[in-house]
Amino acid sequence: MKTIKELIQSGIIAIGTKAKENPNSVDIARFSAGIANKDYAAQTPFLWNGAYDFFASDVRNIRLFSDPIHAQEIFNSFRNDPAYIGGDIGVGYKNNVLDLLDDIDPLAKTMGAVNVAVKTENGLKGYNTDGYGFAKSLEDIFRRRSESLKRKVVALFGAGGTANAIAFALAERGVNLVILNRTVSKAKDLSDRINLYFGNKMSEFSGRDDLSQKLDGVDAIVSIIDDPHSELDKLSVLGSVTLPLTNENIERNISEARDILQKLPRTTVISDVMLRGHDTMTIAQAKEMGFETLDGIPMVTNQAIEAFWLVNKGPLSLKESDKEKIAKIMRERMA
Repeated sequence: MKTIKELIQSGIIAIGTKAKENPNSVDIARFSAGIANKDYAAQTPFLWNGAYDFFASDVRNIRLFSDPIHAQEIFNSFRNDPAYIGGDIGVGYKNNVLDLLDDIDPLAKTMGAVNVAVKTENGLKGYNTDGYGFAKSLEDIFRRRSESLKRKVVALFGAGGTANAIAFALAERGVNLVILNRTVSKAKDLSDRINLYFGNKMSEFSGRDDLSQKLDGVDAIVSIIDDPHSELDKLSVLGSVTLPLTNENIERNISEARDILQKLPRTTVISDVMLRGHDTMTIAQAKEMGFETLDGIPMVTNQAIEAFWLVNKGPLSLKESDKEKIAKIMRERMA
């Protein structure tokens, strides 16, 4: 059985170069490691290593990437390498490694996706904190308004892996959902699984036609379109998409979205969780029209806090009171 270091030496795994403050080797006595299918500007090493420094720990977090065809060999190495304590599971792996884990949190299992692996005495246990991260960020907005998230109505655009996690996390908090997706069968599948898991009708589904009527009465709109083509960033999720993206088609999309936004109360929260280093058109247009907006940064921070806690509370002997310290460190680093 090869160690993670040996998989790196053989070229099966590579160390990321784009993640902020990512270590350049695994010559570390103990480490947490994230795995994804591509090298990208992940914040996890920056956030987690700041927390490790605070607790004077010699553990380091490192970002790795590899083709998911090697998933079985990689996760066997995670399980057996004594230096590995757990870590995040990224794009390309979240939906595809359930059978490679020894145990899965019940809610994550129902979601059909994991984003964290925790090393336990019984092997690797999977969790999903993506949904938690977003739900808490939306909950914080309504809490500042002295309102509860429970019984709010939220429209979700998307039905992929991240949408699954967010939908279940919101439903767990008593939110009523409207799931909208171009492929209606995917929206139906997600909606049906939510209603079955929670035992009541908390979710309904539909396509994207006649959006103005479907969005009537919603308290928040959330775009969760996984990894869209970069050209689609020019469009709002609330307008129609016509390809190719000519200037005329872009202008039509923006005009349709503006018409929908004009009919909504300004108390409606408009969110797009995709991080691009700039506002997506959905966020930019909503800001311009006076809506409160929510991008993906609070979600990333909140899920990182929860994931760090799950992976490290045992190895670092953390106490419940330490969770607030972790949150403070990570939020200050993201500010």
